[in-house]
Amino acid sequence: MGGCSSKPDAVESTQKQTKAKTPERGLPTADASQRIVNREEQIKLHAKNRKAVQGRFLDVDADFQPPDYPKTKEDIKFLDEALGENFIFAELSSKERAMLIKALQKQECSEGETIITQGDVGDFFYIVEEGSITFLADGKDVGSCGKGASFGELALLYDSPRAATCVAASFCKLWKVDQNTFRMLLARTNMAQENTVTETLAKIDLFKGLDKGVISKFASVLSTVTFSEGEAIVQKGDQGDIFYIINEGQVRVHDIGLGDASYADQVLKQGDWFGERALMTGEPRAANVTAMTETQAFAVDRKTFETTIGPLESVLGIEAKKRFIKSVPIFAESKLLQIEYDHLESLMVEKKYEKGSKLAEAGKPGHQYLWIVKEGKLMVTNSEGKIFFLGGGDYFGDKAVRQKDDKADFVSEDTCVCEEDTTCWILKRRDIEEVIGDLKRLGKPIPFVPATRDNSVNLEDIKKHRMLGMGAFGKVWLCSTKEGNIPYALKTINKRQLIEANQVKGVIREKQIMSCIDHHFILGLVGGFQDDKNLYLLLPLFQGGELFNVIHTDKRDGVSNEASLFYGACILEALGYLHARNIVYRDMKPENALIDDKGYCIMIDLGFAKIVTDKTYTLCGTPEYLAPEIIMSKGHNKAVDYWSFGVLVYEMLVGRSPFFTYGTDQVSLFKRIVMVKYSCPSSVNDAAKDLIKKLLTRRQASRLGNLSRGYLDVKEHEWFKSLDFEKLNNRELKSPWVPKVKNPLDSSYFSDFSREEKEKDTGRPLNSKEQKLFEDF
Repeated sequence: MGGCSSKPDAVESTQKQTKAKTPERGLPTADASQRIVNREEQIKLHAKNRKAVQGRFLDVDADFQPPDYPKTKEDIKFLDEALGENFIFAELSSKERAMLIKALQKQECSEGETIITQGDVGDFFYIVEEGSITFLADGKDVGSCGKGASFGELALLYDSPRAATCVAASFCKLWKVDQNTFRMLLARTNMAQENTVTETLAKIDLFKGLDKGVISKFASVLSTVTFSEGEAIVQKGDQGDIFYIINEGQVRVHDIGLGDASYADQVLKQGDWFGERALMTGEPRAANVTAMTETQAFAVDRKTFETTIGPLESVLGIEAKKRFIKSVPIFAESKLLQIEYDHLESLMVEKKYEKGSKLAEAGKPGHQYLWIVKEGKLMVTNSEGKIFFLGGGDYFGDKAVRQKDDKADFVSEDTCVCEEDTTCWILKRRDIEEVIGDLKRLGKPIPFVPATRDNSVNLEDIKKHRMLGMGAFGKVWLCSTKEGNIPYALKTINKRQLIEANQVKGVIREKQIMSCIDHHFILGLVGGFQDDKNLYLLLPLFQGGELFNVIHTDKRDGVSNEASLFYGACILEALGYLHARNIVYRDMKPENALIDDKGYCIMIDLGFAKIVTDKTYTLCGTPEYLAPEIIMSKGHNKAVDYWSFGVLVYEMLVGRSPFFTYGTDQVSLFKRIVMVKYSCPSSVNDAAKDLIKKLLTRRQASRLGNLSRGYLDVKEHEWFKSLDFEKLNNRELKSPWVPKVKNPLDSSYFSDFSREEKEKDTGRPLNSKEQKLFEDF
């Protein structure tokens, strides 16, 4: 709202409801009344499904051992069948299901005993072995269940308030498991499985020295195959399409060569590989390969490898480093010859730095080096005190290598510290000069600084005018400077509520990430302050209201294909910028995009944003927009943003999200998401349908946007072919709708919060220990 939409955090705050449809005329009064009641209940349910939710932070413990409660064979058989009927557990491996069954704890209840109370935050999932359960919502009987049934699924995913009271209608025997055990079990087993594959790959000569992220991504697309003793794996002369890495066993490579030359047979064992020629050239197999023992191997086909990671030669060697060099702006604009890039690559030196090492310190003598981060993370602080972070593929020192070297000692302008153990490729200034001759051939560095940050404004300079929005932890105000009348949005965040909700680190992270961002389609940060009660984020003001209100009006739901293209392109450019910096957004929806005075779309609210280089496990986001991997608690990365982008494109074109249906509950919604069960109406054109299908892909490794070329694959999709991205980024395109802003303080496109303005913050004052939690803000 204003500079930041009110975040419907967790499941606490209210959210704008979808517009209700008018009942059909001519119905009897009683029927019409019932229709209104049903419609209102559906609207409330829809509003609930558009609230953001967040699970507890999950710090995965590799040594975690789930509890093991005693059970008979009959108990195990019954529980295995019961779990198989529930979508949450349908895709568990046999090992995961066995561990979950061991962790289930028996509970007995007498007739009339309350098991769950409506409104309480749930922690357990239950399976009924004996007896029956009655469900009461607002005191009314709304159903029952008996043997083999289950209830409380949402409690396994996040701290969801119970939707109904559950009472034992007779003596009952139940089995239950808590959220922490369930999520830790899934995360740990999934992580262990991935780590096993990743660790195996990391030991192989072929992959030594590769970035962990690349190895992890490669591991995600591998299939495991087994061969019996004597089985032919590869036939000489066949067209090659599969690359293999031996995990267990031995194979013999024989009849090598396609010409007249003779070669000795080769025996390959664990850690060896074969078939790489197929991925690089696609030429026929040059040998026969036969399993000498029972053999297990990791396998990937050429197409999957190339679309997910890229050509093998570029991933594994010289070309990768050349590509990094070419992407640095000072080289990208320099029009160097290929032979010069080849020479620069040969001069790159790899060096490892321990956590805390300083690559440069402002005001002190340093090196005129260009560092390219291969693995790890750097934190850079400039002379203005602005902070930004650099991850794999980012670079530092481009300004230094362009500066004149008149002095004996070069003095750095910035401080650069390794946030963790980091590996970099290094190019020295004198080596660059030796290769290209004149350093004037280099292009200009692009500073990574938030242009909207204004340290000259402080809290005492701010005058509040009216409320623009309300979130779970505070309010958003329309404000201005007392002198000069410059308009801003001021987000106030209550410290006490943050502590009670265990969200302190999240807000500090939000401010740090916002400090790093400088993009025309993402909300920037002007300043940050705090006092004894609150934190404050001073933000630019965008007066056109939410994209939600453009999509959903009193007259229609949805916008035209052309308008969807325009708004989608703005958001896609913002995602590309964030993902290039390893920032996952995690709360895409039209409520989190504002319209500026020119009609362009601005992404806001980075409360769930996080720097993710591998995977993260906390459930957060908005139910209708959650990706399957978030719901299933198996770890997620930037791919979730492209799933949500697909949901957004669908909602813009159709007027509703793809997985929501009226009269549904949240478990049913999640089930449809996990099953990717949706349909596109005929009004959606074929190109848009194809894009949505490729974005709403269950498998992360195959999802458009998460392939080798990242967001460029989405940007170059047929649906976007009519849109000029260069003109969009230069703000030269005509927007679908331009708000009629009357003056710098006009807030007519925002809802009325005059009643909430009068509400005072409650809660006891913070002690010194609690205040110290916010010292990094």
